[in-house]
Amino acid sequence: METLRAQLAELFSLHDDRATEEEITERIHSGATLKGSNMCILVLAIFIASIGLNMNSTAVVIGAMLISPLMGAILAIGYGMAVYNIGYVRDSAKTLLIQVVFSLLASAIYFYLSPIHTPSAELIARTEPTTWDVLIAVFGGLAGIIGLTRAERGNVIPGVAIATALMPPLCTAGYGIAHQSGKFFFGALYLFFINAFFICFSAYLVLKILNLSPKERIDEALFQRQRKYLLTMGVLILLPSLYMAWQSVRQNLADVQAQEFVQQNFRTDDLQAVSHVLRGEEKELEVLLLGRALTAEEIDSLREKLAEYSRLRGVELKIVQNDTSGMVREEDLQNIVASEWNSVGGAALADTQEELKKYKQKSLRYAPAYQQQEKDRKLLRDISAKAKILFPSFLSVEGASLPAADEKGNLAYPKFLAVVRLSAPIEPEEEEKLRQWFAAEAGKPVELAIFAAEGEE
Repeated sequence: METLRAQLAELFSLHDDRATEEEITERIHSGATLKGSNMCILVLAIFIASIGLNMNSTAVVIGAMLISPLMGAILAIGYGMAVYNIGYVRDSAKTLLIQVVFSLLASAIYFYLSPIHTPSAELIARTEPTTWDVLIAVFGGLAGIIGLTRAERGNVIPGVAIATALMPPLCTAGYGIAHQSGKFFFGALYLFFINAFFICFSAYLVLKILNLSPKERIDEALFQRQRKYLLTMGVLILLPSLYMAWQSVRQNLADVQAQEFVQQNFRTDDLQAVSHVLRGEEKELEVLLLGRALTAEEIDSLREKLAEYSRLRGVELKIVQNDTSGMVREEDLQNIVASEWNSVGGAALADTQEELKKYKQKSLRYAPAYQQQEKDRKLLRDISAKAKILFPSFLSVEGASLPAADEKGNLAYPKFLAVVRLSAPIEPEEEEKLRQWFAAEAGKPVELAIFAAEGEE
């Protein structure tokens, strides 16, 4: 057992390939220095990150994180705490504060001037930090300070800069300032604070393990008090993220069951769910439908099925369908649906309520025409199947309901136009019989054009 413990200690040792104290101090001091080049790079990185967030470009955001000098001051605070240099901690905190203020101002100016005001998925993702962000900050901070204290410096720091993502939350907070949004400002600033604190805390732990020489003589009581303050701050910062993580997990489980419910109950030949939104706070699942209208009995049955899902109990099912009409070809409808869905980000649709509203209105405008088209298609299938039995010379039929405006200006479909092709001419009596039968099947007057194989009507 002792041999195994010794092997593990040697395997994970932080002392074997560490740099000298002078090298570590110089590296940390260099990264935390507030000088012209660092500030210029910081402001440029902020503008790059803001553009990337605004345009929803992950690659641009990553590029901005790679050149950002923000982590230097955070590691310097942890270093100052580890060597008990209170003055250095104060100076590093002042440097970090200046960098944060400049970052917020630069990003706020950009987002105020930008013509694109709709928040992208990249911006929205930085507003609700969870426990996973805490873990990323801890592990990233540990990796960063370990890489910084090695004799041979590798490429750890750029990777940590990407993983811990200090720059995007500040830019998102700047968006909140530019658009007076408390959710974006406070949510993103909390994410930045989580990252900064736990990176600093991780740096402090590693540097204490490396046992750097203290700059001031310190007694054990002060050390214990410092550790107590750090642990208390860590717990207080962690608690809101735990709550948000619990909310996120619960919402994700409910979203999965809502998706399953929609797929199992709204995917038929004559009925399609264009979109669905689960609103947790209102306890409502709204489903937008295209196709035939559901009856009251069908809706009641669907509500009973919804209650069978454990995460959806107590959720009210809201079916959105409409009876007013417009006229459109099936190809047009499909193009509209695809275009609208893609333009607002598809899976992220539920996060952009204004775009969802526009999409819903557009879909509802054309839904009745789609429903009528489905009814006409079913009618033509039924006619084709039955007519061959009743009228042996029947070959094929084409047609559609004709729209007409009523006295209130609403569109209706009072008449059906059909073209029937026969293999041979039929007598006038048979023709009238075919017309009457067709009208009875359609449930409305029918304008019938009959063509025989010889070209006679």
